[in-house]
Amino acid sequence: MLYFSVAALVVILDQASKRIIWEIYKHSGGTDVLDGVLRISLSRNTGAIMGLLSGAKPLLLTVTIIAIVALVYFAYRMRYAPVRKRVYLGLILGGAFGNLIDRIATGEVLDFIDMGIGNLRWPTYNVADMAVTIGAFLLILGFVRHTEPEEPATRTSEEETTAASRGNSVER
Repeated sequence: MLYFSVAALVVILDQASKRIIWEIYKHSGGTDVLDGVLRISLSRNTGAIMGLLSGAKPLLLTVTIIAIVALVYFAYRMRYAPVRKRVYLGLILGGAFGNLIDRIATGEVLDFIDMGIGNLRWPTYNVADMAVTIGAFLLILGFVRHTEPEEPATRTSEEETTAASRGNSVER
């Protein structure tokens, strides 16, 4: 299935980028990439986004596992959805799984992408966070802009009675 291929690619990119960045910057803590706007800045996050629920590892693990199970269920339900929506779901699934690996292995998530201007900084993030954010945004946008053809109209009760009397199944 396409979702799982996309999710696997996200997990590989996420885990590889974290390992490479850690090995390069573990002693210096990071570097300026784009004149203070974009920096590599190592940050260990024991909580959720922006450090919320810091130290609540069992809760975060439980919520993440439930979210992954729900995403797998949605992947099954959306197996005939347009390719782009399946890709978006794969991004979310891969990002969730990428950060779950870190939480299980070390109890924290390594964030390293630091963006902003001066003291106005976005919370530090990683490839998995980008995948979840982009996938969720595009998936929601896809549902809001719903351009697929409408489902056929449902049968009236009279059509259902006629179909049942002929021995035809009635679908809803």
